[in-house]
Amino acid sequence: LLTAFILFVLATSGIKGFAFTLGVGTLVSLLTAVVFTQALLGSMSNTKLMRSGKGFSGIEGKERWHFDFMGKAPTFFAISGVILLIGAGALTTKGLNFGIDFESGTRVEVALDEAATTEEVRDTISPVGLGDADIQAITDNPALGDNAFQIESETLDPSEVANVEEALNSAYGVGADSFNSTSVGPTFGASVARSAALAIFFSLILIMGYVAIRFGGKYTVPVLIAIAHDFLIALGIYALLGFEVSSATVAAFLTILGYSQYDTIIVFDRIRENEPKMPRATYSQIVNKSMSEVMTRSLVTSFSTLIGVVCLLIFGGEVLQSFAIAILVGVFSGTYSSIFIASPVLALWKEHEPAFKRRRRQQIETQGYVPAFASDLEVARKDDGEPAVIEGGTEEDAPGSPKLSPRDRRRKEREDAKRAGEEA
Repeated sequence: LLTAFILFVLATSGIKGFAFTLGVGTLVSLLTAVVFTQALLGSMSNTKLMRSGKGFSGIEGKERWHFDFMGKAPTFFAISGVILLIGAGALTTKGLNFGIDFESGTRVEVALDEAATTEEVRDTISPVGLGDADIQAITDNPALGDNAFQIESETLDPSEVANVEEALNSAYGVGADSFNSTSVGPTFGASVARSAALAIFFSLILIMGYVAIRFGGKYTVPVLIAIAHDFLIALGIYALLGFEVSSATVAAFLTILGYSQYDTIIVFDRIRENEPKMPRATYSQIVNKSMSEVMTRSLVTSFSTLIGVVCLLIFGGEVLQSFAIAILVGVFSGTYSSIFIASPVLALWKEHEPAFKRRRRQQIETQGYVPAFASDLEVARKDDGEPAVIEGGTEEDAPGSPKLSPRDRRRKEREDAKRAGEEA
C-alpha cells in the first residue's frame, strides 16, 4: 500500500492506473483474507479433512527446517556479493538502456492491415532514416489487432513522422486511427527522472518509518540492506540483459521494494514472537528457530506470486516482458534476502547487545560451544549445569555446532571431574 500510494502521487499519468489497481487489489486482498477466508476456515474447521491435520499441507504434523541459517550466513553473503559484483560490472560497462520516458525521442504505435515481421517493418522504414529504431510487436492490446508494432527512435519532427506513416501505409496498409505518435522532449524526460527518484526516496522513508514503529529502530537497517540488495540485483539484471528502462520499470522497482519489505516482515514478526519465549537463547538461536518455522510459508507465498508473474511474462507480450522480468527478479531476490540477508544481519547486530553477549558466554562456559538450535528448555538445562539435550541428538550432533578437539574434550572432562570432587 505504501508503494502504491507513492506511485499514485508522484508517478506520471500512465503509471497512476497501475498504482490505483495495485492499491485497490491490496485492500481487497486484505479484506478477503481477514473476513471471507476466516469465515470459510471457520465453517470448515469441523470437517474430517481439517481435523486430520492434512487440510493445509497434505501431511500430518508440523514440518520444520533443521538448517543452520546463521552458521551458513557467510556463504550466502558471499553468493550475494558475487551476484552484485556481476551486476556492478554490467552497469559499469553496458549501463542502463533508458527509454524515451527518460530521454528525448519519439514513440510510434501502428496497427497494420497486412501481416509483417519486425524485420520487414524495419526494412520498410529504413529509407526514411529509421533503420536503427527499436521495434517491438505489440501483442497485449487486442484493440490494435494482431499486426501492431511499437517503434521508438530519436525525436522526429511532424514531417518525418508523416513519412513513416506513408511508408508503412504503402507497404502494409494503415487503417484510420491506427497510427499514433508521441514525442518526448528533454524537459519531460528530466521531469520523469526526477519523479522516479522522488518516488523511490519517499517509498524508502515510509518503509523505514513503518518498520521502526512496528519493530524498533535496529530492525530498519537490515530491511534497508535487503531492499538495497534486491534493488541493485534488479538493476544489474536490467543492465546485463539490455532491457529498456521506462516509467513502467520504475513501477516494477517500487513494487519490488514493497515485496521485499513484506517478505522480510514475515520473518521479523516471528523473530519478535519467539524472543520473549526464549529468554536464555542467543539471538542466533532465536533467528534459526524462527526461520525454520516460517521458511515454508515464505516459499509458498513466493511461489503463489510467481504463478501470476510467469503468466504475465509468457502471455504479456514484448511490451510487458521487461516489467514482468523485473517483478520476477524481485520475487526471487526478495525471498532470498529476507531469509539469508536481512535476518542474519539483524542477528549479527543484536548479538553485540550485552544481554545476548552474556547468554552466549554462559553457554560457552557451561558446555564449551553454542549449538545452532536450542529451545528455551534446553538452554535452561545448560545454564543450570545439567546435561544438554539438543534437538535431534546429543550435543555432538547439533547441526552446525563446532566440535571440541580431543585435547579440549579431555581438558573439559578433567575440569568436570575436579568440579564434581569439590562439590562432593
